[in-house]
Amino acid sequence: MSKNIVISGANRGIGLEFTRELSNAGHNIFACCRQPENAEALLKMAQENKNIQVLPLDVCDETSIKNLQTSLKGQAIDWLINNAGISGESGVTIGNIHADNFLRLLHTNCVGAIQLADALLDNIVISNDKLVVNITSRMGSISDNTSGRSYAYRSSKAALNAVMRSFAIDVKDQGVNVILIHPGWVQTRMGGEDGALTAEESVGAMLNVIEQHRNNAHADTILRFDGDTINW
Repeated sequence: MSKNIVISGANRGIGLEFTRELSNAGHNIFACCRQPENAEALLKMAQENKNIQVLPLDVCDETSIKNLQTSLKGQAIDWLINNAGISGESGVTIGNIHADNFLRLLHTNCVGAIQLADALLDNIVISNDKLVVNITSRMGSISDNTSGRSYAYRSSKAALNAVMRSFAIDVKDQGVNVILIHPGWVQTRMGGEDGALTAEESVGAMLNVIEQHRNNAHADTILRFDGDTINW
């Protein structure tokens, strides 16, 4: 059965690959990004696939989130894929700690994701699947941290994990499932060219894991793209 799927950060990398694979599977995609007019690859994909609708969304702008909510009013959304995210400054460690970088990462990677899920909750509840998928990172795990550094990015992903766990508890009675999934080290602009996985490999693997867990997931586990789990 065809699903209605919202994807944030759909203009490149993992988000673009989610859009490609899910549209090819016959689903209706609301592909969201900050500047659709500059998203050449996404616009080309939408021209070739009539089941892709490109919409503007800046997850750090409450008005932008509200506008998306208004444009999708009454539309059932089976899956929300919270993919939009940034890595921020590099080398954030002792002697290089800036509040503005921390706050920008926290807003994009955590606050924007939970505000988007909250804004589209009514749409999700009236759908068949009722699923929120969050692209997190093993770097948000406290117990898995053995190398230090990356203070701001780690903090933003740990915050995402924590807030989505609370969200999952609050929406469980409405039948909504919430997944936290680590995509692996992927060859994207964020991950760099040395990544162990292509975007196609990562997304293909994640979709298998999502299918396995989508009916019983409450953000109490950090899943890996390969089906394994990561300690909190």
